[in-house]
Amino acid sequence: MAGDTALTMDMQLIPLWAKLKFAVMPIGGNYTMDPSDAIHASDFVKCNKVVGVHYNTWPIIAIDTEKAISDFAAAGKQLLLPGPGETIEV
Repeated sequence: MAGDTALTMDMQLIPLWAKLKFAVMPIGGNYTMDPSDAIHASDFVKCNKVVGVHYNTWPIIAIDTEKAISDFAAAGKQLLLPGPGETIEV
């Protein structure tokens, strides 16, 4: 999980030690990565399935979820956005 982070070049080191099946990344922007940064981060960690977190809980980190999903798909990636309390399979 990327937690409350921005896009960093250090993320490129992760594939040296692990092959990720999915990554949990913040996508709300402002304080963390936005969807565009998360797409770059998923390239850095070499993982095409991302669970988005830290978004849409208050106005300053609101995103257009449909656009984010579409942008990920256009990059050949899958963005999963589970609702509060929702369980998903990854």
